[in-house]
Amino acid sequence: MLLLLDDGSGCPVATKARVWDRLWARLFARRLDADLAAGASPDASVRLALRARVLVRTSVRRDLARSTQRVLAAASGSSAGPRLPVPVCRDRVRDAAGDLAEVITCLLRPGPVPARGVAKVTILLGDASGPLYHRSSTQDLRVTVRETAEALSPLSNG
Repeated sequence: MLLLLDDGSGCPVATKARVWDRLWARLFARRLDADLAAGASPDASVRLALRARVLVRTSVRRDLARSTQRVLAAASGSSAGPRLPVPVCRDRVRDAAGDLAEVITCLLRPGPVPARGVAKVTILLGDASGPLYHRSSTQDLRVTVRETAEALSPLSNG
């Protein structure tokens, strides 16, 4: 059972997730992540709620923190650093290292974390055309990472 917000009244409504909803949430996780990162309420639909529940799991957060640590290690330039499938913009990552460390800290923090922030991390790490990997991206990596860290704050709206 999921508690969602009714469109008309904004009151909580108990809803059951169907098999189709679960499958859709898996198949279209990237789209749902983008919606959550943009500020969609996890309580707005069954599919968003299902995806948000996956994102905030401790195991998912730990995996994302590990991936972020690998990005930082790859940018350090040491030959012992891990080889990533897609090379990172090392200078940009080094400039944003403090904010990336804050993202890692937030992901590993015990207790609840807003799904919006975790969705932002998945997009940051998974978007090969974004500022982390693509030199011609017009997004500022430091600003993007800072916004991501802020969205992971338990006090943020998400």
